[in-house]
Amino acid sequence: MMKQSVNFHERRRQQFLSESNYQRSLEEIPKGIDLFESTPAGSGSSEAEGWLISYRMAAFDLFNLLVLRHTGGGSPSNPCAPSWKTSWWRTNGPSSNFVCTTKYPNAIGLQIDSFDGYCPCLGLISLCFLLHRRDLLPRIAELLDGPDKTNVGADFLIEDFLSYAPMDRYESDTLLATRPFESLADAMDSTDNEDALRHLQKFLKRWYKDLAGAPWHNAHKPDAEGRTGGYYGYWSFEAAAAVLLLDIEDDSSLHPYLYHPRDLVAWARTHSNLEDGPNMATATTLRCDAGQPCPKAGYWMTPAKSGSRRYFLQGETKPGASSDYGSTIWQWDIDEADPKL
Repeated sequence: MMKQSVNFHERRRQQFLSESNYQRSLEEIPKGIDLFESTPAGSGSSEAEGWLISYRMAAFDLFNLLVLRHTGGGSPSNPCAPSWKTSWWRTNGPSSNFVCTTKYPNAIGLQIDSFDGYCPCLGLISLCFLLHRRDLLPRIAELLDGPDKTNVGADFLIEDFLSYAPMDRYESDTLLATRPFESLADAMDSTDNEDALRHLQKFLKRWYKDLAGAPWHNAHKPDAEGRTGGYYGYWSFEAAAAVLLLDIEDDSSLHPYLYHPRDLVAWARTHSNLEDGPNMATATTLRCDAGQPCPKAGYWMTPAKSGSRRYFLQGETKPGASSDYGSTIWQWDIDEADPKL
């Protein structure tokens, strides 16, 4: 069994994560992502549906990879670590555009009718606030709404969080997961921060127990070989986002709860200047239909065609791609580095 280094032992944020399982997951998860992004799932009734399933799985794996890095002691500001910002764009970008171009235009990119999808979706939204990437939230809204807006307003709490994003949202009176999220909804609707903190304490106290139906619950318990497959960290990013959005200055009463990512709250406050960064200015230029002029010079790609990444000049007409998926939608590549030879 691999001996755990002192540095990792001190750096990790939850005691359930061993260094051997951390390193193993860092190697295995990207392999799964590459597979899902290159091959349609065989469980689909058609190739188009297979691709939709594959993109969903790739998005979940990317989310798990980010959670793992945070649990292992990573920092959003660590230049030596893989880019959180690029990973977030990849998580909500390809599957969102693919939903728009397939024969399933109203398929939900993140299915929020079960814990399997609801928790990652809320976590994704919350991390966009904590990492000062509100500009990515309209893309997540596309995942939820569908191009024809058939699925809008499905959940009160999600709409409450999205109301802080740079876009118009919808009212809802439905809370899909009352346990444990009713207390979080009460916190978001509180008239003062003392009351909000009481609701957040209640929420975090019940968070893990009430999520017993989630696929990752108890994943930290090792098998006979000491592996903890499926455990990447237990984090209530939504509680941290609530602290930030409600402008609660002192969240120390939440620090005793293992699942409260207090480090991200501190990081978000320290880097509040990023909220007004250049990403906000380009929030509405991240996609462009074929046949339309390119709104911004740079590298773009479309999920409708493999290897489609190319440079466009501003004003250049975006071409269509021959496929069975319907109209072609080009998306801005947040990684604007020139291709390597």
